[in-house]
Amino acid sequence: MADAVTGRDRATATLGLCGPLAALMFLAADLAGAAATPGYSMTSQAISELMERGAPAKRIVDPLLVAYHGLVMPFALALHRGLPAGGAAGPLLIGVAGAAGVILTLFFPCDPGCAPFVSLRGMLHIFIAIPMGFAILIGLWRVAGRLRARPALARYTRVTAALGLLLAVVTVALAETQVVGLFERALTWSYLQWYAVTGWLLWRGALSAA
Repeated sequence: MADAVTGRDRATATLGLCGPLAALMFLAADLAGAAATPGYSMTSQAISELMERGAPAKRIVDPLLVAYHGLVMPFALALHRGLPAGGAAGPLLIGVAGAAGVILTLFFPCDPGCAPFVSLRGMLHIFIAIPMGFAILIGLWRVAGRLRARPALARYTRVTAALGLLLAVVTVALAETQVVGLFERALTWSYLQWYAVTGWLLWRGALSAA
């Protein structure tokens, strides 16, 4: 039985590494896509424009974004297995957001400029992407509820979720401005840094005794 428990812990630790790896995949997609797209501005243009229909860097960006979203799913499993006992809603929401991201990238690119009301697939991109972001933030808040034995980490998780919500509201409000790309990236990294930190803690086994 001890060997089985050890094996489970080892598997959870390994899956935890998917958190930092997911963040690295997103960073690679964002930087490579921006570099390969003439005239692209990371300040004024949305992330989704890197994989929009007909985007010059789509062949580079899509596989990296699929890897990013795909890695979120095993990371969510590691969260559920590695956190103190509790409800599965938080990790499940994060994992579902990862699965939705894979589907979004593969089948529902936004229209050029991510303009709304152009095509059905472009509209579905918007209708999937926005709830996906909120699912992540709600998932983080629910995860914090399983960290009562680790007050500092619970606070860090709640602050991350609250900051993400604030940035989400600001990003939506600034959708038609020249700084939307900047705020969208701030929003994305507000939770990706949490994926990286928490994944590293899972890898270190720092949550197993919590």
